[in-house]
Amino acid sequence: MSQSLSIEPVNRWKQRFRAPTLSWSQVAAHAPDRGLIASNLSGSYQLHSWDVSTGELRQVSYAPKGVFIGRLSGDGRFIYYLQDEDGDEMGRFVRVPFTGGKPQELTPELPPYFADPYLSPTGTVLGFLVGEPEGVDLYVVPLGPNDEVGAPRRVFHNPVPGLLGRRLLALSSAGTTAIMISKPHNPSTYGGLLAIDLTTGRCIDQLQAEPGTAVALGDYSPVLGDERLWATIQHGDTQQHLIWNPRTGERLSLDLSGLMGASPYSWSPDGTRLLLWQEDQGHKRFAIFTLAKQSIQVLSELHGTYWSSYFGNTGEIYTHWGMILDGSVVGPEIVPLDAISGTQRHPLVAFDPVASGHPWQSVSFSSSDGQQVQAWLITPESEGPYPTIIDLHGGPHMRRVVDPAPDLQMWVDHGFAVLSVNYRGSTGFGKAIEQCIVGNAGHWEVEDIVAARSWLVTEGLARPEAVMLTGWSYGGYLTLLALGKYPDLWAAGMAGIAIADWNLLYEDTHEALKVSLPIRLLGGTPEEKPAQYRISSPITYAEQVKAPVLIIQGRHDRGCPPRQMEQYVARLQALGKRIEIDWFDSGHGSLHVEEEISLYERMLTFALTALKAK
Repeated sequence: MSQSLSIEPVNRWKQRFRAPTLSWSQVAAHAPDRGLIASNLSGSYQLHSWDVSTGELRQVSYAPKGVFIGRLSGDGRFIYYLQDEDGDEMGRFVRVPFTGGKPQELTPELPPYFADPYLSPTGTVLGFLVGEPEGVDLYVVPLGPNDEVGAPRRVFHNPVPGLLGRRLLALSSAGTTAIMISKPHNPSTYGGLLAIDLTTGRCIDQLQAEPGTAVALGDYSPVLGDERLWATIQHGDTQQHLIWNPRTGERLSLDLSGLMGASPYSWSPDGTRLLLWQEDQGHKRFAIFTLAKQSIQVLSELHGTYWSSYFGNTGEIYTHWGMILDGSVVGPEIVPLDAISGTQRHPLVAFDPVASGHPWQSVSFSSSDGQQVQAWLITPESEGPYPTIIDLHGGPHMRRVVDPAPDLQMWVDHGFAVLSVNYRGSTGFGKAIEQCIVGNAGHWEVEDIVAARSWLVTEGLARPEAVMLTGWSYGGYLTLLALGKYPDLWAAGMAGIAIADWNLLYEDTHEALKVSLPIRLLGGTPEEKPAQYRISSPITYAEQVKAPVLIIQGRHDRGCPPRQMEQYVARLQALGKRIEIDWFDSGHGSLHVEEEISLYERMLTFALTALKAK
């Protein structure tokens, strides 16, 4: 059936987890020889300063639970991040010098908060949003040229609660204006942008979406005194990109009709051009939009996976790049592309190659209503049918793309086939697909998962009695929901940092998360939508679960709090179901490589044991 499980540290699957990765990078707007990356190079995800000219990396954060989000000041002198002691994403901002040093706390007078740091392009202002039950507060911290740090000041209160996400705030280069998200539509779209004068705290301009549309916030120009930023108005699958100056009220629409589906990525250092990215029907390319001429220069078509892209210090395009070639992973690397031809040049940052893996294949199949669903298939070299893992990504508004994926390759190494499903709600397949799950979380996603199993069996790829589910976060939620709603289809389920009960999640999660997850995804509060909370909760179907279940959960997880999972496990245990739970001492996932390996080894052991019982 499968290879025997070995616990020797030289296992190829463990080597893949231990291979250093590059999660994201940034170059200082006004010191382009200085950069910042997040990597697990040290054995846990930490921040590393990056000397762009030499490629030298220096670890600058040493947080016990790891650090994944940070910002480099525009002058390249300081690195900012949230200091979080137990992994629950609650803490206070600190900064360290680019060359490393002891963290300096920036807001000691405030209670711990759940927030991301935002910096003006010149690094003169730190801004952040703090969610409370009655709304969201905008705070700013003045940063002086002689290393002085001013007292945090609340400059604006937005009465709309739960405005959460990674792109919620932008600060102008002069540190005089902030743009913040205003009205939420659903978990991934917003209906308005507010321009706040940071001196007076007044709203000086607004960009409001019309009914049926949504807005997305872009970046401010890095040029000192330039008050322009880009923004996007979304209407279905159609996007209108514009340059907005809230100080003058000027709004310049960008004509990108010659490059369907293209979106801005970053400004050029001189504020005259925008880097665009287009991904349309499998074609991928960068383009450069010159504002004065309203002209588009399209670069060569690209292959592989690209992320974290921006203009570099010599006019080149810096991008993270990776590719699977004949089963082997090339990258991830930071590579410069020629800004005229798109030709790839010698990598700026490159790690040792990842151990070779099994090749990926894009497949599609029809769901219960005829909707086509895309997925990635990876199979062993032996003949099928195979014991099979259906993998479900988190989000829900994310998607699985080709990358080293040690979590998927691990299963194939041990004789499993893997199908990683981009279920409805995933990004990259149009707004209609992305948004159709809103208001009825779990329904269409599970229908797509069931269709995936049917396709695997019909194609002779999966042994019908040996199909298992696994996923983390929203993928863990869908694992539990499918186990309960379609109990006869699965041999086992393994859910990490999952949602089991939307009602208890609503009661226990952080205020900033209530609107972004249960309220918008289920259409209201538990009092407003009691039936939907019941229908969408895995605990509702506890009595129907037949397959053995493994739960892996963080003790300090604010997004998927412990109590709702404790109640789910207790319910299944009382019903005599086969359920096991392992707790780890962190929040919404582990940022430590060896802990991650241990958790996946636990899943692998559980899956092999479940198969032996068949």
